[in-house]
Amino acid sequence: MPKTKHKRNRPAAASRKPPSRVGKAPRRFRPRRLVRGILIALAILAVPVTWLILEEREARALADLSVIGSGEPVAVQVFDRGCPDCRRLRDNAEQALSNIEQPPAWRIVDINTSQGRRFAGEELVDHVTIVLFDRHGERTEVIRGVVSVEELEIAFSDLGRRTRLQRER
Repeated sequence: MPKTKHKRNRPAAASRKPPSRVGKAPRRFRPRRLVRGILIALAILAVPVTWLILEEREARALADLSVIGSGEPVAVQVFDRGCPDCRRLRDNAEQALSNIEQPPAWRIVDINTSQGRRFAGEELVDHVTIVLFDRHGERTEVIRGVVSVEELEIAFSDLGRRTRLQRER
């Protein structure tokens, strides 16, 4: 058989499409379908909403300055979200805190909030700064600029030692 004869017998490409819904009744409303769609949307939204809530709680806990003077040493970083030096200092400080046995309480105060501006004004500091407080809430040291992990470990350890010595007296 010649090829041309075979092609003529084959159905045209347009006729291969599935039949359209023209002439058929529209789909009926089904509550089960609606409920399923709502449940899927809720499941998709639950993860980011939960993450945002947990992030907000963590940020509030880190910004709680009421621990200053509560009987344990505290390190407070004055932080600006748009500042890469602030992020580097925070990363170095968090690494240093994880490397020492008895780290001081760690707090981060955002200088772009009213609480952060007030704190920075009271302590006469700017961003890229860590302020160290002893257990009585007295400022013992101010660390300015990006500092290495090793230097921060020494400063945090010294703060803990001073606090232990004060307790023994």
